[in-house]
Amino acid sequence: MRLSIACLVGLLAVLFAHPVFAGPGDKEANQGINAARGGFCKRAIPLLEAAEGQRHRPSSAVPLADCYVKQGELLKASEIYHKVASEKKERGYSARDVAAITSAKKKAAQLDARIPTLVVTPAEPYEGLVVEIDGEVISEPSAPHPFDPGKVLVIVARAEGFQETSQKITLKEKQQREIKLRLKPKPGAKKPPEKPVAKKPPEKPAEKPVATTPSEKPVAKKPPEKPVAKKPVAKKPPEKKPAEKPVAKKPPEKKPAEKPVVKKPPEKPVEEEARVATRPDDKAKPAVEMPEPTPPSPRRQRDVWLGAGFQGFFIPQLLFELLGEGGRDVLVPGGDISLSTRIGRRFDLVFSVAYANFRMHETPFKPKGHPDTDYEIVESDLQALQASVRFVWNIPLDRDELFAFRLGAGLGAGWTFMGDLYRTQAYPADAVPGDPGSFVPGDPYRYVKCRGPNNPLGSFRYCNQLDYDADHYPGYVEPSWFTRPKGRPQGLRPLVYPWLVLPEIGLALRPWDRVAFDLRVGASVTGLLGGLGIRFAL
Repeated sequence: MRLSIACLVGLLAVLFAHPVFAGPGDKEANQGINAARGGFCKRAIPLLEAAEGQRHRPSSAVPLADCYVKQGELLKASEIYHKVASEKKERGYSARDVAAITSAKKKAAQLDARIPTLVVTPAEPYEGLVVEIDGEVISEPSAPHPFDPGKVLVIVARAEGFQETSQKITLKEKQQREIKLRLKPKPGAKKPPEKPVAKKPPEKPAEKPVATTPSEKPVAKKPPEKPVAKKPVAKKPPEKKPAEKPVAKKPPEKKPAEKPVVKKPPEKPVEEEARVATRPDDKAKPAVEMPEPTPPSPRRQRDVWLGAGFQGFFIPQLLFELLGEGGRDVLVPGGDISLSTRIGRRFDLVFSVAYANFRMHETPFKPKGHPDTDYEIVESDLQALQASVRFVWNIPLDRDELFAFRLGAGLGAGWTFMGDLYRTQAYPADAVPGDPGSFVPGDPYRYVKCRGPNNPLGSFRYCNQLDYDADHYPGYVEPSWFTRPKGRPQGLRPLVYPWLVLPEIGLALRPWDRVAFDLRVGASVTGLLGGLGIRFAL
C-alpha cells in the first residue's frame, strides 16, 4: 500500500513539475518573447510588462526594451537597457538572462547615440524665469535634456515683467537642438530702471577731462601773436609766384614731343603694304590661309535599335503588410528583348517582351484584421511573360552624346504561363502535440504546415475545416482569379494582369556609334524595377 502511494505521488510530481516549479510571470514572459521575436510588439508589450511586474528577468526585460525602441519610446528603452547592463549574474539566472545582460550594454550605448537632446538658452538673464516642457518644469533649461524623437513637445516660458510665450517643436533622432529664448516685456514694464543708470556712469568720466580745459585758458592769450606772424608770411608768397610761372610754361613744350611717339604705330601697316605690294597676285590668299575652325558635328542619329538585358523586380515586405501580416522581401529575376525606334530627335518608342520568375519560398501570411489562427504558409513557383510599350525622353548630358539621361513611362500586360500558387494552414511549431493549451500565438515565421484537420492532435484552432480555408492542406493549389469554385471564394492565382511603370529613370552610355548601354530603375505594379542592358543600332 505504501509503495503504491509513493508511486502515485511520483507520477503526479512528474506530470505537474512544470506548473509547480515555474516562477511567477514565466508564462507571460514566454508568450511575450515569442511575440516580440515575430515583430508583434503591440501584443508583446503588455505580456512582457505583466511578466516584469511579477518577477524581473533580464531575458524578458531586454525584449521589452526592444519593443519600446520599435514603438519610438527610446527613453523607456534606454532606462531598461542601463538597468539590465548594471546587473550582475545572480543565482537562478539562466543562460538567456546572462546573454541579455551582455547584449544590454551594447544596445544601451547604441541607443544613447540616437536619443535627441534639447537646450533652451535665454537671450538675456530673466528674473524668475520658468521653463516648462510638456507641463514639466525644467530646472536647468540651458543644459541638454533628452526626449523621444517624433513626439510633439510644447515649450512654455514665463518670467517676472514679461509675457508668457509658448511654441511646439518635434525632434529627430540624433538631433541636438538649441532654442534661443526671447521674451517680450509686458506693456507696463517696458523700461527697466537699470538701463539708464548703466548709461550715465560712462558719461561722467568723459566730462572730467573736459573740465581740465580751464587750465588752457591762459594759453588762449597767445592768439594775438599768431596774426603778427601771419602777416609777413602772407606777403612773401605772392613774390614767389612769378618765379613759378616759367616752370609751368615748360611742360607744354614737352607735349608736342610726345605726339610723334603716338604717330609711330601707323608705320606698321606701311610695312605690311610693302609686303603685299611685292606679291600682287597673292592679295586674295590671306583669307584662305586663316580659315575659322569649324565645330565638330554631333553624332549621327540612329533611328532603330535592338536591345537585350537583365530586368528584375524587388517586392518589399511593405507591400505584403499593406494587405495583411507576414510576408517577406522577394526578388523576381528575369530578362527582356526590346526594339526601339526614334521619334523626332529626343524621344524613343520601345516595344519589349520580358520574362519574370515569381518564385517565393514558404512565407507566413494572413489577411489584415484576421486572428492568429488564420495564418497560412504561402509559396509560389509562378513564371510570367510580359509585353509592354514604353515612351522614353532622351536628354544628352554632353555635346557628343556620350551620356544621356532617360526619363519615361510604360504600359503593358503580363501572363503567368507556368507554375502555381500554394496555400497551407499553419500552426505554431513550439506547440506540444496533444496539449491544446500550448497552441498559443508566437513567431509566425516559425509556424509549420498543418498535416490535416486537428493534425497534430490539439491543433483544432489552427488546423480545422471551419472556414474558407477548410481544404488548405499539403497539395492544395490556389485556383485562378478567373474561376470561382462552388461554395468557395474567388481564386487568387493571377493569370493575366496589367503592368505599369511610372516613372522610369535611366542613364545611357554610348561609347561607340552603334552600341549603347542602358541602366534604368523605376516603380511598377509588380515592384521596384531594375534593369541593365545593351543596344545595337540597325
